[in-house]
Amino acid sequence: MKKFFSIVMIAMLFVGILAGCSSGGSDSNASKGSGKEFKTDEITLYIRMMEAQDKWFRENIIKSFEKEYGVKVNVRTYESGVDLENVMKLDKDKNTIGLVKTLHSDLVPYVEKGLVMDLETAAGEKVQEDLKEYTDISVEMGTINGKPYYIPRKVETNTLLYVKSKVQDAVDNWTKFESDIQEMFKAENGEGLPADYALEADPNEWDWYDLAVVGYYWSNTEYDGSKEPRIAHRAQKYEGTTTELVTKVYQAGGTPEDVLDMNSQPVQDMFKWEVFFKENGIYNPGMWEEGWSGGGIWQAMANGKVYLAFMHQIDAFFIHGGSDPSMTGYLADPDDMGLAIMPKGVSMDLENGQPVREGTHGSQLAGFWWGIPTSTPDAELSYELARWITNAENHKAEAQQFGMMPVRKDIVEDLGGTFAEEWMQEVFDVANRQVEEGVQKMPQVPTWPEYVQTYLDAWYDIVVDGKYTVEEGLSEVYGPKSQELNK
Repeated sequence: MKKFFSIVMIAMLFVGILAGCSSGGSDSNASKGSGKEFKTDEITLYIRMMEAQDKWFRENIIKSFEKEYGVKVNVRTYESGVDLENVMKLDKDKNTIGLVKTLHSDLVPYVEKGLVMDLETAAGEKVQEDLKEYTDISVEMGTINGKPYYIPRKVETNTLLYVKSKVQDAVDNWTKFESDIQEMFKAENGEGLPADYALEADPNEWDWYDLAVVGYYWSNTEYDGSKEPRIAHRAQKYEGTTTELVTKVYQAGGTPEDVLDMNSQPVQDMFKWEVFFKENGIYNPGMWEEGWSGGGIWQAMANGKVYLAFMHQIDAFFIHGGSDPSMTGYLADPDDMGLAIMPKGVSMDLENGQPVREGTHGSQLAGFWWGIPTSTPDAELSYELARWITNAENHKAEAQQFGMMPVRKDIVEDLGGTFAEEWMQEVFDVANRQVEEGVQKMPQVPTWPEYVQTYLDAWYDIVVDGKYTVEEGLSEVYGPKSQELNK
């Protein structure tokens, strides 16, 4: 069935390519726009966005580009990086696709497969000066082997999002369960909580022990007539869940290289804590029983079932209630939404009362970039379109509308002038502090789609179903699988 779906998808996308060839295409006479002359008056753009953002993007950015430059932009959508890769391969001799919205994990593979051209080949020496307008880290991620290949569109990073009043309740009252919590940890590590343990009032100072303490308090305290676990992360069988797990590997002190070896120590530490949270009733079971994506967690927060999760900046806008009409809000009191950098990873094992291994408050940096296919009918026009989408006016408007983390320096350096409300400024202030605290790229290897599935299989087998212990699952099953993928 999956193979059939893939064939149908490719066929549908191929029709999109053929449509891009109609009414002119690369064989049209040169067109003029804004005083510039181009080889074609029609190009195709491939995107992947939420429905509301897709509509807004077409109406507010693409239409104005068409009017300004006197060209037609055919906007198509794709479902996955594999689908987009196939479309670009099919376009090799068609020369219709001018620009593609590229996910972080596809940046290197597309370049290595010769599907995307470097920006200096596309637009010349001005590229280096133009790129100075974007944040250093977003440019760095779009630079492959020392050459800039991509214009940044947006970046995003996980931060801690929580209900402030419920965190305060846990901070004030967790000690009523202290003896039970000590026993819970003693059964796992032989000792209990770290020596002289105290739950900090500021979530920015938390580590994984603090998360467990707060989670235990919530799951054993009655709220609105029920007792249930109130912490969650994405668990749907899709890449977003793997991203959550990789983020925890980074917190455990791991690197992208450690992620690619699933028997590495940071991956082991991550899985041990995941099992602990699940087995001790700290994670809400709706995560795996209902397969929550980000939207599932939003709804769980609306229903009072989740008080803490790990969210992107756009998630925060949806949960609070943002500028776009589609962002209606999911909290009874939007002002009760709190944000902090990610908790520090530590080992479950203790020595002399302290964790044997300490990690970081790190997170991952993900996002999308604009790439120019090597089959573009006009590289200069493609570059102009990417720059138009990300110019100061358009990028600011889209960031304001949907809570995108800005990639332009002029916007990042003036959050107060860009976002009128204080809560919006806080979203990006915390995100910037998270970047300063430490973020790492997701692994960028051609076999990453297989890794995504391998991590999902491992999480469900080890954490949810208990099919293997952490040691058995990683050393005997998933470690060897990951090592084969990394050859």
